[in-house]
Amino acid sequence: MIAFPTKKYKTVVCDPPWKYGRNWDTGSSKSCFSEKHNAVSVRMPYPEMTVGEIASLPVPLLFDENCDVYLWTTQHHIRDAFYLLDAWDLDYCQLLTWCKTPMGTGQGGLFTPTTEFCILGRKGKMPLNKMRVDSTWWNLKRTGVHSKKPEQFQDIIESVSDSPRIELFARRPRLGWDVWGDEV
Repeated sequence: MIAFPTKKYKTVVCDPPWKYGRNWDTGSSKSCFSEKHNAVSVRMPYPEMTVGEIASLPVPLLFDENCDVYLWTTQHHIRDAFYLLDAWDLDYCQLLTWCKTPMGTGQGGLFTPTTEFCILGRKGKMPLNKMRVDSTWWNLKRTGVHSKKPEQFQDIIESVSDSPRIELFARRPRLGWDVWGDEV
């Protein structure tokens, strides 16, 4: 296991390796997918974690007294993401949406998921900054790598949230950021 950071941050970005399938370990997960659909476990190209495992990470120890937390989730885990906000004692602020161009029908229920969400949670007060973003959704090209988020989101976060900054479950280093994860 990689040593968890101990420094305090004003900005935390977290893209958890959500576990898909039927092995949820909290009562918070409910889905409109039938039991038949949930019986098939989806294999991810990285080690997954249950909601309980993610919630048990010492993430709140990273928070400065005023901290913005950006938590990535999919439609399938949106309730779990709000469970994490509560577990980490964060106030919900906004839901940001990454819209992706449809690529045909794939996994999902009646509708094929073409969006991912980044929930902005906060501890303390909003940072004093001079910029305000004019949208909560962006139609950005897919990166071509499963679960990899567009760099433009990090650029937007840098423009509105203070440093020091860390990305949890990071896949690459980023100038001016601390990173934690087994892919960096």
